[in-house]
Amino acid sequence: MEEDRARIYERAFLLSPEKRNQVMELWEVQKYGADSFSDSDYVCIYGMPPVEWYRRGIRLLARTTVECVRDSLGKLIGKDVASVIQDVASAMKFAVVDPFAGSCNSLYWILRHVRNSKGIAFEIDRTIFEVTKQNLASLDKDIELVNGDYRSLLRNYRFPKNYLVVVFVAPPWGNALNEITGLDLRRTKPPITEIVDFVDGVYQEHPILWVIQVHQTIDPMSLADLKKRFDWSALRIYNINVEGMKHGVLLGTSRWKPDL
Repeated sequence: MEEDRARIYERAFLLSPEKRNQVMELWEVQKYGADSFSDSDYVCIYGMPPVEWYRRGIRLLARTTVECVRDSLGKLIGKDVASVIQDVASAMKFAVVDPFAGSCNSLYWILRHVRNSKGIAFEIDRTIFEVTKQNLASLDKDIELVNGDYRSLLRNYRFPKNYLVVVFVAPPWGNALNEITGLDLRRTKPPITEIVDFVDGVYQEHPILWVIQVHQTIDPMSLADLKKRFDWSALRIYNINVEGMKHGVLLGTSRWKPDL
């Protein structure tokens, strides 16, 4: 224990083979925030700082602590989604689909900002699924979490024709992020274009709003290849991290255009 408290809690350690699947203690979450970002409350999720979410029984694996969308980013994503769909007919309902659930915090914030909405999320990793399922039980959002690969299960989840489908796309980046050229959307795992093409084929009778998590620097050819699939698109980069570490979303639509 003393050895753990003495070491630096940074990204590489939390993602290391010996640590990545361990459930984090509260002091470890706070130490990661303090050591890496000079903020012990850095990992705010589900609208709560670490002390509060931990008190309520919410837990995170070490790797999810690093990889989860924090509240500051999730809130901005939710607001942007709401602004795009604000003029959609009031009779329209919304299904929010997340093929790579993780903590489900992105989905949680989108649902907080989107009226008449329900969420469906897929998590292929059994360990992350079990932890997140337990966490969601203490929240007040309509989220169905499914353990398995979205490619084999998504066709089982259909919606009535009066549904607009919002798809949050944030696959593992792996080695797709290059310090010089930025994020290559063709090299995520799986490639984002493959995800978009597959999901679009499943929901081809519905209007879709795509919400694709990106880095502030994006390989331009991969961005152009993705944008040509959409009827409308807009890039949003959020000023909530230091330069070089800012994230954002590419918003895109299929079979409709927002009145902006």
